[in-house]
Amino acid sequence: MLTILNDIHAGAIRSAGTTPATRQTLRELILIQFSNLLPEQGDLLIGGDLFDATHIPASDLFVTYDMLTHWLRSHPNSYLYNSRGNHDCASSSNVMSSFDLLGKLLTMHFPDRYVHIDKPTATPHGYVIPHMPNQVLFDDAVAAVPECDFLFVHCNISNNFAAQSDHSLNLSLDQIAACKARQIVCAHEHHGRTLGKVIIPGNQIPTSVSDLLSPGDKQYAVIQDGKLTLHTCARRADEFAEMPWSDLKPSDAPFIRISGEAAAAQASEALAAVAAYRRTSEALVVANAVKVQAAEGADFEDAVADMKGYDVMSMLREVLEPNEVKILEGLT
Repeated sequence: MLTILNDIHAGAIRSAGTTPATRQTLRELILIQFSNLLPEQGDLLIGGDLFDATHIPASDLFVTYDMLTHWLRSHPNSYLYNSRGNHDCASSSNVMSSFDLLGKLLTMHFPDRYVHIDKPTATPHGYVIPHMPNQVLFDDAVAAVPECDFLFVHCNISNNFAAQSDHSLNLSLDQIAACKARQIVCAHEHHGRTLGKVIIPGNQIPTSVSDLLSPGDKQYAVIQDGKLTLHTCARRADEFAEMPWSDLKPSDAPFIRISGEAAAAQASEALAAVAAYRRTSEALVVANAVKVQAAEGADFEDAVADMKGYDVMSMLREVLEPNEVKILEGLT
């Protein structure tokens, strides 16, 4: 049996819609939820983006190390396959990323059961292509996939914009049709969907409001006896709430999106309402998605004049913590 987790983004430091306290709480919660998802039996494949950045806080790195060490010791017959994602990569070959440091440590202690995947690799469960340095190398790896039941990749599916960016690779519909794998399990995209023989579980642990904008619940994949099944691990209804800025109500959801429209004259009122709600809410993230309408008849010169007259410091005082305001005032 193989459990597949992906896009954990441990060490994520989210600034938009958070306070210093909620940013720290979110980092801790990601690790707790990741620990809860580790399987009770069988092998584990982490399909990329275990970490959120090339270098994450050392505390998060070593908590992850302790967690995976404990799991491997507690499951002496299990294997851990850890595949590189685009967020795990270092920008230079001369720099060791947090992902690679973790791999070195786990390889030292579990050389027979920890598999660090930073190049195309065959496993008993299927063929794995990690994030590659550029699209050309990724295309070559896809073309070389042997016949197999499952191919595991970390990329976008049929995204022409991603095809132009080496940071975020793309698997085209033509490549999918030509691939010799009977099923393709794709990490990287955070919203689950199925496209022919491609299964995209989506990420399991929400770390931002955008992770919850699609209607589905969060799921992870399990392969047993050659069959892949998806299992719900977080329900969107419990994790997410959306409400208009003009009618804000208490909510237990950890991720809240404040939306609606505001006339140009209401812009400051809407901003103040969002800031006030964020200060009193216990949510991890309170995102501002309010759309401000342009004043009727306003032209470009009017817009520029409005921007020049906008008091940025007053706005920042509404959303920053007192200690952050002091730092900002010291810079002006």
